[in-house]
Amino acid sequence: MRRGHNGGAKRAARRGTSVSSRTKRPDESALVAACCRWPPSPERDEAVIAAAGKIADWAGVLQLAARHRVEGLAHAALQGTGIGLPPDIGNALASRAQRIASRNGLLTDESVRLQRAFAAAGIASMILKGSALAQLAYGSVDFKQARDIDLWVAPDDALAALRHLEGDGYALVLPRGPLDAAQRAAVLRYGREIELVHGVSKMRVELQWRLAAHPLLLRGVGATGARQTVTLPDGRALTTLADDDLFAYLCVHGAYHAWSRLKWLADLNALIASRHPGDIAHLYRHAETRSAGLCAGQALLLCQRILGLPLPAALAARLSADRRIARLTRIASAAIHAPSVDRGRLATVLRNVGVPFLLGRGLAFYSVQAQVASVGLADVVRLPLPRGLHFLYPLLRLPFWLWRRGATLVRGRG
Repeated sequence: MRRGHNGGAKRAARRGTSVSSRTKRPDESALVAACCRWPPSPERDEAVIAAAGKIADWAGVLQLAARHRVEGLAHAALQGTGIGLPPDIGNALASRAQRIASRNGLLTDESVRLQRAFAAAGIASMILKGSALAQLAYGSVDFKQARDIDLWVAPDDALAALRHLEGDGYALVLPRGPLDAAQRAAVLRYGREIELVHGVSKMRVELQWRLAAHPLLLRGVGATGARQTVTLPDGRALTTLADDDLFAYLCVHGAYHAWSRLKWLADLNALIASRHPGDIAHLYRHAETRSAGLCAGQALLLCQRILGLPLPAALAARLSADRRIARLTRIASAAIHAPSVDRGRLATVLRNVGVPFLLGRGLAFYSVQAQVASVGLADVVRLPLPRGLHFLYPLLRLPFWLWRRGATLVRGRG
C-alpha cells in the first residue's frame, strides 16, 4: 500500500483482504507473491511486471524470497518476463536457483533410492511433499525448494524403518540419538516424526508415522488411504498420497505452521490452480470428510487473496462468513507477512501453542489437543517413564521447558 493510504490499509488488514498491508515492505511482498502464482500465464507476467515497477529495494526482494524459500520460483518468474534486474541481484538469484535445482536433483535421487530400499525390505512408504509434490504441482522438480525428504511409514513399521535408515548410514539428530529401547518406544507413542542425517551425504530425512499431531485430524488418511504413483521425467517413480488426501494433508501441514513460509502456500496453490472450480469445491468437501475443513478453508482463502486463485463464488462466500476460518486466515496473513520466522519470540511460541486448538471444533477435539500439548517429546526422551507413570508427563512439561530455556539462555550468554 502506497503512502497516503494508511487508513485504507488498516481497514483492509482488519478484513484480511490485503496482501501488502500486513508488512512494512508492501511492494517487495507483492512482487514475491506475484512470482509465486502458478501456472505461468500472461496474467501472472503482467502482475509480476506491475509489481516490479514499484521496487526501489531489490535487496529486500531477495531477502523476502529467501525468507519464504521461493527463490527458485522468483527467478523463474522474473526471468520469464525479461525484467532487467540489478546485476548483483540477478546473479545472486540465478546462483541460488541453480543451487536449488541441483539440490533437488540429489533429493530426488535419494527419495527414489530410499523408497526402493524400503520396498525391498517389505516396508511400504510414501514421499510426502518433496519431489513427488514438485512434479505434480509444477511438472518439474527444479523450482520447489526442499530441505529434506519427508518419508512416511505406517506406525507398525516405524521401528523397522528407523533401524533400516540407521543401517544405511543415517543418524538421529532430532531427538538426538542414540536412543535405547524405552526411549524409542516413548518417541513412537508420543511423537509423529524424527529427523535423521546421513553421515556422508548429509541428506536429511524426516521419518514420519503420523500425518498430524492431533489424531482426529486427517482421519482415514495414511495407511488405509488411497495412494498414487508419480512418474518423473526420466521414468522413475515415487509413491505419495492420492490427490484428494494430499490436498487435505497439505492444508493441515500449512495450518499447523500458520503458513509462515509462502513456499507451502505456493506449492498448494500450484497443485490445484489449473483445476476446474468445481474440482476445488470437491477438494474442500473431501477435506471436511477428513476432519480438515477448517484448515482447507483457511488455505483456500489465503490462495485466493495472496496468489489470485479463483474460487467458486458460493464457496468463497461460505468460507469468508465462517468466523473461525476468518480468524485463522488473519493469523496466517500476519505470519506470512512478518519480517522473519522467529521461533524464539514469545509471540511465536504462543501462536504455535494456540493455533492447533483452532483447527477443529468441539469439546472432544479440544480435550485431545490439550493432551497432545501437555506432553513434550524432549521430556519423554529425557525421562522415559514406565507406562503406569505416564500421567506425570503433563506435570513435568512446564518445569522441563523452563529448565531448557534457562540452559539455552546461559549458553547464549557464555
